[in-house]
Amino acid sequence: MPHITRFASLRLLRLIAACASGLVISMPAAAEVYKCADAQGKVSYSGTPCAAGSVRQQAVNAAPAAAGIDGVTRGAASAPSNTASASAATPEKFCPSERDIANLENRSTSITLDDKARAFIREEVRRARACSREDTRYTREDWARVERGIDAQNRSLERDREEGRAAALDTHSVSASAQERERIENEKNREALREAERQRDAAIQDAAWRPVARCDATACWDKGGNRYGKAANGNYVNAAGQACSLNGSKLHCQ
Repeated sequence: MPHITRFASLRLLRLIAACASGLVISMPAAAEVYKCADAQGKVSYSGTPCAAGSVRQQAVNAAPAAAGIDGVTRGAASAPSNTASASAATPEKFCPSERDIANLENRSTSITLDDKARAFIREEVRRARACSREDTRYTREDWARVERGIDAQNRSLERDREEGRAAALDTHSVSASAQERERIENEKNREALREAERQRDAAIQDAAWRPVARCDATACWDKGGNRYGKAANGNYVNAAGQACSLNGSKLHCQ
């Protein structure tokens, strides 16, 4: 039998131990180790075929098994699948259950909510029902954010309620279907126009009020020095002939 150094023997023993325990090691697919036994039953291992006088010879295949991406050990010819990694990279679509939707419908009729809050929750019922029918990409975390926006409708401050609605709409603007995202964008534009009109009306209303500097029995003067003569009915008239009423420290002219 060929002479094997102590270093080679230890290396072979480690190799056999790795094969026996199922560990994957890196070596050529055709690598073999020979288990030899002499007439007295003494077992030894060699990287070459056993000597001619050996009673028993067994070739041990040390080729590594291939482990798939899911961690399952397969044969060397098996190819790993990318299905698991693709599934992990793409979160699973999530939609509210029928029970969740029924709870939302009940909440939308609460008498403790103001008109805006009730209208908002009714819209959330509609979106929840459309989730499974339309091409949406909601996740469980998306609906958790929407739920927080719905919970905010019970807050006492209008600012908090408005922030809750805005946060929910931001979520829908990303995860809803294309037609719903377009509808939300159009509604935002309409709301921006309504707000601009409210601000314009408020500015006109403010401009109609004149802060009063002083008054006497016959007239009042605003802080700009304009005179408002007192009429027989107790109201005042400005230089343009507009009727003005005195309310506290301000004159309001029609």
